Formats: sequence, structure tokens, C-alpha cells
Amino acid sequence: MDAAAVGVVSVLLLICYFAKRAIAGSARKPPEAGGGWPLIGHLHLFGGSVQPYETLGAMADKYGPIFSIRVGVHPAVVVSSWELAKECFTTLDTVLSSRPKSTAAKLLTYDYADFWREMHKIAVSELLSARRLELLQGIRDSEVQSALKELYRASVEKRDGLVLEMKQWFGDMFLNVIMRMVAGKRFCIGSADDEGKGEGSSEGI
Repeated sequence: MDAAAVGVVSVLLLICYFAKRAIAGSARKPPEAGGGWPLIGHLHLFGGSVQPYETLGAMADKYGPIFSIRVGVHPAVVVSSWELAKECFTTLDTVLSSRPKSTAAKLLTYDYADFWREMHKIAVSELLSARRLELLQGIRDSEVQSALKELYRASVEKRDGLVLEMKQWFGDMFLNVIMRMVAGKRFCIGSADDEGKGEGSSEGI
């Protein structure tokens, strides 16, 4: 067999190989939304006066409950159906709990030794389980009471009118709940009495 025939056969084999990979890959991938640009992907579609969720909603109406977009050069999958979202967080939760590979993550996670999956398992079984939430109900109740007492104390001190930033108030309360559930101590201290009471009744993991 001469060199020309060998070259033709090699080219045909390469074409068949890459065509097979493209067909197999496209069968597993959701449809990609149109309008993507090189390098920036679909980011230009989210820069106008229309809210991002409205843009994604219009895409879902056009491409279906699951489709892909490109955030820059990185692909992303958008799910707008609660059935698919439930499947993603139940059947496929171990797959979605993984993270993109990088040198820093490789060094920190001992060569990707299922670090994120183990963290997800610990959070679900130890922190968010029904038994743990029932055991830590007293912490949530006491923190809500402490936050309301601090709010009442502030309103008494400022009789002419109290201006309250609700976002910060709720944020401090939630942070105290999380810190007491995890570490057994409050982060934002309202008073010395509340802090002493909180440490005596807290229960960390």
C-alpha cells in the first residue's frame, strides 16, 4: 500500500473518530441558547435594562426547561423546571456537588479526594438532618427571643423614633443562629446577660 492510500485511510479514520465523539457528546448535552458571541458567550444578553431572570425566562420559553449558555468561555446549564431541579438535588446531587478542577483545589483537597462530596454529606447528615434540627430548636428559639429583646430595648431607649435596618437585623440573627449551631458561641453580642445565657444553652455540632 502506497503512502497516498495510507494518508487517505488515516484521514477517514480521524473524521469518523471526531464525528462519533461529536454525536455522542451532543446527545448528552442540553441545547445551547442562540445569540452567543465568541469569548464573552451570552453575557451581553444580561447587560440591558431587562432583569436577568426575565432574560432567562424568555430563553426557557424558547429552548425548554433545560438549556445551556456560555458565561464567557465557561458553559453553564440553566434549569427552570421544578421536576428537573428536584432530580438535580436528589438523584444527581453527588454529580452537581463537584467543582471545577484547578491547581489550588488539587492541592487543598489532596488530589480531589472527594472533598466537596464529603462536605456535602457532612452538612446534610450532621447539620441539616431532621434529628439535628430538632435538637437545635432551642438555639433558634433563644436567638429569636434575644433579637426581639434587643429590638425592644432599642425602641425604649429611642422613644422619639427608631430607625431599623431590617436586612442587618435579620442578618445578625441568622449569623448568631449559625455560629451557635456550629461553634457554640454567638457572633453578634447584644448584652453580657444574653451572651452568658446563650453560651449556657448552646449546643454545637
